[in-house]
Amino acid sequence: MKKVLVPFDGSESAKHALLYLVDLAEDMPGLEVHLVNVQAQPMLYGDYITGPTLETLVDAALEHARKLNAGGAAILRAHNIRTSTHELLGDTVSEIAKAVTQYDCDTVAMGTRGMNNLSNLVMGSVATRVVHQVPVPVLLVK
Repeated sequence: MKKVLVPFDGSESAKHALLYLVDLAEDMPGLEVHLVNVQAQPMLYGDYITGPTLETLVDAALEHARKLNAGGAAILRAHNIRTSTHELLGDTVSEIAKAVTQYDCDTVAMGTRGMNNLSNLVMGSVATRVVHQVPVPVLLVK
């Protein structure tokens, strides 16, 4: 594990994944972490003459992603872990899978939200979908 992609949404579960990597980094000098925050692609419906423009909504989504990633990056950088942040728009799982390849990551480490079995069965969790769609090992941290 040298290049790890961490889907980061600012949740406690995502922070647990970062702290797990902080502990691992002591035994893995040179660990590199790519924090990825994926926001849904904003869309406008109807005739918005005086309302927000699509560009404004996209900028706001990316700014929100930057703020979330900044918090995660601060945790990692405080422990001298090389960190890059990436703010993306689109389907969360698809963008994570693309990012794994684009940034040449060998592992995905992510938190779980503790969905119950029924929720997981009906909706599927992001973690479950990531496990099935990325071409590298996925480390799930409780």
